[in-house]
Amino acid sequence: ISSSTYKDRNEEYKRQFTHLPDTEKLIADYACALQKDILLQGRLYLSENWLCFYSNIFRWETTICIALKDITCMTKEKTARLIPNAIQIVTEGEKFFFTSFGARDRSYLSIFRLWQNVLLDKHLTRQEFWQLLQQNYGNELGLNAEEMENLSLSIDDNVQTRSPGRSSLDDCGERDEKFSKSISFTRESVNRVSETESIDGNSPKGGLGKEKPQSEKQMKKSPLLTSEKRLSRVSSKSLDLNKNEYLSLDKSSTSDSVDEENIPEKDLHGRLYINRVFHISAERMFELLFTNSRFMQKFTNSRNIIDVVSTPWKVEPGGDQLRTMTYTIVLNNPLTGKRTTATEKQTLYKESREAQFYLVDSEVLTHDVPYHDYFYTLTRYHIIRSSKQKCRLRVSTDLKYRKQPWGIIKSLIEKNSWSSLEDSFKQLESDLLMEESVLNQSIEDTGKLSGLRRRRRTFNRTAETVPKLSSQRSSGDVGSDAKGDISGKKKETEMCNTALIVVMSIFLLLLVLLNVTLFLKLSKIESAAQSLYRLHLQEEKSLYLASGMLSRAENTEKNKDQARHLKGVLRDSIVMLEQLKSSLIMLQRTFDLLNKNKTGMIVKS
Repeated sequence: ISSSTYKDRNEEYKRQFTHLPDTEKLIADYACALQKDILLQGRLYLSENWLCFYSNIFRWETTICIALKDITCMTKEKTARLIPNAIQIVTEGEKFFFTSFGARDRSYLSIFRLWQNVLLDKHLTRQEFWQLLQQNYGNELGLNAEEMENLSLSIDDNVQTRSPGRSSLDDCGERDEKFSKSISFTRESVNRVSETESIDGNSPKGGLGKEKPQSEKQMKKSPLLTSEKRLSRVSSKSLDLNKNEYLSLDKSSTSDSVDEENIPEKDLHGRLYINRVFHISAERMFELLFTNSRFMQKFTNSRNIIDVVSTPWKVEPGGDQLRTMTYTIVLNNPLTGKRTTATEKQTLYKESREAQFYLVDSEVLTHDVPYHDYFYTLTRYHIIRSSKQKCRLRVSTDLKYRKQPWGIIKSLIEKNSWSSLEDSFKQLESDLLMEESVLNQSIEDTGKLSGLRRRRRTFNRTAETVPKLSSQRSSGDVGSDAKGDISGKKKETEMCNTALIVVMSIFLLLLVLLNVTLFLKLSKIESAAQSLYRLHLQEEKSLYLASGMLSRAENTEKNKDQARHLKGVLRDSIVMLEQLKSSLIMLQRTFDLLNKNKTGMIVKS
């Protein structure tokens, strides 16, 4: 959804595609790219009868207009076989590969719905047109009151001027041929979509499966011939991706079933999560889902929903009934906090008929998650009676936006919301199947008990004794047999429990003994290790002492040698000193003699 308003996009659409008739009104536009030699980035414009593409890259314009009636096949594709963001449109002469869709599945569904409407000669009413605009552009369309009124009048004029069907047999035969071709291509495309979605790991309940009820309804209401009705049955089977074995109603009980064609069956435009026939009556199904039943208590506990407070059903002035629930959801996502409060408003529409069919809308608002004021979830429950003990449950849901967030924020919101909704409804379906098996088992048990009573009573009627006494005895025998069976089952369960307790106690004793032996062994190993450590320390000490003594002895010997050497040196030095003394004395005597001779010579002179 772009930031521009509907008025701006519609004017842009009229300006770029002037050759289209004025009756064509823009319904949706998507940013995408056309894959040719290069990717041509542009916009895809969708109206009631045309699919147009416009691209302008450095004044290199590309314009494509495809009439929806000329499309023979539509498939979801992957860019580079990895990224699921492409749609392929096939006509009789060309193939167009559009990629880089921001919301590929929603875009595909919008195009697919309008394509099917064209094939069925069905035109959009004023209400449907405004609903599509609100889904694609929100509440802010950029139109004033006069422009909105003129747009509504033009739509009504278009519906009145167009004929809903064709009268001639040639036109009908031509349309049957085209419709059969489109159905065959649609079956191939659905098979390819289901294969690709199974490879991606996505749920097959999204995509085409959610459009199946809408196409069925259109086919049932379209004024076609018998051959076209036969083709519509084939197409409805090919478009159903849920693969539910109970899709067809039990025709043997048509007197008890409700005619589904007369029921206002319209799923939401989001995703269809549950479409199954359960062996549960419609009234019982309503009690399970929309009352404070034990089933719902178990379901909420399994979904980490606590503090559930609900109000009783109240009749509104318009005839609908309203019920409000408040509860707290425990979350595991670190980005959203540990828990959040939620408010759920359930609306039971006045078109519902007790024990026949129920139509309930559930609007859930979360209060403590990021961007909680931008969106809410809307879920539609449709319970239809198939027979006395069978009903069909259809659950579809959609994300509604109060304000338009940024693209990244919107993708995060949709990713988290769809994954949590899918998990929730998968668990709901599995819990309902378990409840169905429990109810069927109880019905079978009561049937067997009633059969025993009937056989006893018939036997007593044929007896020649007193009938009252025999009947009393037989009923007493049956009661005693039933009680005996129950007591026997209780005894068997008690014996099994006691045997299990004994086995578990023996197992625990063995574990205790093993632990004790292991403890003793570990203690022995520890004491041995400590003794070895002590011996090692003693050896190290003795070695250290021995080495110390050896080093001391070596040191003493070295000291003795040094002392001897020092004594020799001292002796030599003493001898040298004595020699020096004697030489000095002789030198002094020579000096004295010289002085005497000198003085004698002086005296003589």
